[in-house]
Amino acid sequence: MDSSAIFRKKYGSFRRFFLMLGKARLPYLWIAAYLAASVVIANVGVSSTEYSAALFAGNVGLTAVVLPYLFYQLLSLVLGSVSGLLANLCEARMDRNLRRMVWCKTVRLPLRFYETNNPKELLSRITTDISSISGLVMRVFLAVLTTAYSSFVILRKISSYDGALMWSLVAILPVNILISFIMGRLKFGVQDLINRRNAQLTAAIAERTNNLMLIKSMGAEEKEAAVGEGHMRASYRAAGMNIWITGLSLPISAIATALQTVVIILVGRGFYASGALELTQWIAYYGFAVQLTNILSAYCGYWTTFKQVQGSVDRVTEIMDERSEDLDTGEVMGSPAGGIRFEKVDFSFGGTPLFQGLDLDIPAGRITAVVGPSGSGKTTLLNLIDRLYPLAGGTIRVGGRDAADYSLASFRRALGYVTQESVMYAGTIRSNLLHGLGRTPSEEELDEACAAVGILDYVRRQPLGYDAPVGESGASLSGGQRQRFSVARALLKRPDCLLLDEATAAMDIDGKAGVWASIRTAMAGRTVVYVAHDAQTIANADYVVVLRDGRVEAAGEREHILSTNLYCREMMENGEEEN
Repeated sequence: MDSSAIFRKKYGSFRRFFLMLGKARLPYLWIAAYLAASVVIANVGVSSTEYSAALFAGNVGLTAVVLPYLFYQLLSLVLGSVSGLLANLCEARMDRNLRRMVWCKTVRLPLRFYETNNPKELLSRITTDISSISGLVMRVFLAVLTTAYSSFVILRKISSYDGALMWSLVAILPVNILISFIMGRLKFGVQDLINRRNAQLTAAIAERTNNLMLIKSMGAEEKEAAVGEGHMRASYRAAGMNIWITGLSLPISAIATALQTVVIILVGRGFYASGALELTQWIAYYGFAVQLTNILSAYCGYWTTFKQVQGSVDRVTEIMDERSEDLDTGEVMGSPAGGIRFEKVDFSFGGTPLFQGLDLDIPAGRITAVVGPSGSGKTTLLNLIDRLYPLAGGTIRVGGRDAADYSLASFRRALGYVTQESVMYAGTIRSNLLHGLGRTPSEEELDEACAAVGILDYVRRQPLGYDAPVGESGASLSGGQRQRFSVARALLKRPDCLLLDEATAAMDIDGKAGVWASIRTAMAGRTVVYVAHDAQTIANADYVVVLRDGRVEAAGEREHILSTNLYCREMMENGEEEN
């Protein structure tokens, strides 16, 4: 199955690639300096070769040959070092700028993109693929320009000896072009396969190392070890295929180069025997011919690299071609006044409709609970309020205005959203509380927010206080603690509308009661919409919406819905039995 990658029909398009480079803010001044150094090196190389030929011909005059030869050799060494330094600096700056561009694009992509693309595979796109692209620019595109100039300078010098000699050399050199073309096509497919297999391996390992507790609790060590080994074997097979192709190309190229060298010597010998060339010129001709052969071999390498990197180029340009969320178009949203209204809203996941013509009113300044069976659309309702997904049809109005009239950035700033996952980053308590806040609150304000959710005592017990680390994804915290910090982060935002998706589910009974009392106080007169799954949580609501199969089954005042809706009555009865 993997062998089909060698004979791929699609070899990528570089039109989009060059458009992408135009947006990447390449280090043009550094590139210009590198090209200028390469031009000087090419001309110095011609002089160095001529003086070297004179030495081989027996001309050992100190001032006429030896000293100039040493000078040009030293100058070539210095310029080569400078050129290498400039090339490395250019490549490093390209890596930085390209990664910054792709990362900024990635965080602006809509959530729909991540439903069809594994986020963990993006690690390989931003690291390995970007390095391949910057290498392509420096070691292929710019190298083609510099070696083309070097070839021109060398051929011009040979032409000054004899025009026919130059054309005979030009006729001999293209032997390797066909070989490089064939090997380049093979290398493109297999290198693309290697990158894909490595990306899959990276994603699989990253996902499993983040879920070791689940693996161990389920006794799935052997199974997951086998899964990892399967990805590693796939990567090994792709690498082995590359080794075989590379091993095949080396002897073929070596044989072609040897035959080419024999022909070059015989041609030069013929011109020398006829008197068209002097001894020094014949020796210099051979030196120039070797240089041109090396340049052509380098072109073969450029072509192979060019084909290898096309897969990386395709994957990165595919990300850049995705349509980003438009964060700034629209009016700046102030404090939204009024309720939230769904008018004939249509929404689908993939090709499966969830909401069809949904109508719903969520009152302003009150706490609204959204309840219903799993899969009824509760979390999706909150996601649509926060404009995380585009509507397929209909309108969501906030305070009587279409939410789409406001810029996405200002709209989301006006809302606070605590998701089911209670996401935390590796870092400190402080950095997690301030994430996305846009301002620096005082210590007193941090204390108030943490006290409101019952987590301040925990913070004060830490030797470093707010600067205590929380571990990878908040691993040092319990589920309830992560939820408390997530709610505190949302309260620090001072939102005009607060969305909570089972934000207290991991807390104990007393913890839930305390957090909800604080939410009611902090959000007094403002809108709160939350997903509820238990009797205790639904009791905090003023207003209740019951969803079932993507439609509103009931909506109204809490006491009325609890007494008239069968689903809510059963939820309350089950809650009382548990208590």
